Formats: sequence, C-alpha cells, structure tokens
Amino acid sequence: MKAIRTTIFALCLAAKGYATQAQAPTDQPAPPPAPNGWHGPHGPHGPPGLDIDRLAVLLDLDPYQKGQVQQALTDQRNAMRAERQADKAAGTRPSFQDMQARRAQAEQDLIGKLSTVLSDAQITKLKVLLEPPRGGFAGPPGGATGAGTSNGTTNSATNGATK
Repeated sequence: MKAIRTTIFALCLAAKGYATQAQAPTDQPAPPPAPNGWHGPHGPHGPPGLDIDRLAVLLDLDPYQKGQVQQALTDQRNAMRAERQADKAAGTRPSFQDMQARRAQAEQDLIGKLSTVLSDAQITKLKVLLEPPRGGFAGPPGGATGAGTSNGTTNSATNGATK
C-alpha cells in the first residue's frame, strides 16, 4: 500500500513539474495589447474596406490615380452604407441573393468609374482583388441549390444517400 502511495505521489509530482515547465515564461516579450480592445486593429468586423496604400502598391498607382481610386471607394462605401440604413429604417432585410446582386452591381459601378482613370491591366488586377475570398463563407445555410446538395446533385456524404 505504501508503494502505491509513493508511486502516485511521484506521478503527481512529475505532472506538476511538467505543467510548470510548459507554462514557463519565454524570452520573447509579450505582444502589445490590441489598440481597439479585444477586437483587434480593425474592430469586430474586419478592415473598413480596401486599404488604399496596399492598392497603390498592387496596382502601381500614381498619386492622381490613388486619389481617384480612394474617392471612388469612399463613394461606393457610402452608397452601400446608405442602402443598409434605408433597409434598416424600412425594417426589411434583403435576401442573400439580393445582397450578392447589390455587391456585383456596386463592383460594376466602381469598375465603370475607374475605367477612365486606370489602364486595362490595372482594371484586370482590380477585378481580381475585388473577388471574394475562396474557401470561406459559401452562402446561406443549405446553399443556393438546396439543403444537402453541392451543385444540384445529391451529396451522399451529407445525407447518407447513395447515387
């Protein structure tokens, strides 16, 4: 009985030493706290739009183009914000498809405004940058083609059916 207690005590002591070692402070300094609290540098909803400085580098914009692109993006953001506020005031909520159509229309309007300012190569790059990220949010629950389907066909992994 004494041997079992000694073994258990030794195991507990070893586990405590391992836990203490795992939590030992490192030589690396702690990262500074986020400037806007726990949400990170851009608040709870991510960055407020496309970063004009990043766009200037990626699209190789000159100062005039940079100003025009920034103004067009600001106008687009304000128009979309006004639409959201109008929907909220009316007590309506647009469907996912309506939101996609609005986004596509806003993107086409933006491209139209900037087509006189940017070269064809810059417009092509901008279109690529405006594409939604792949592999993230794929639409409403159940997808646009129906629950349990990926492209209108039965997904056997989802609902257990066989083809």
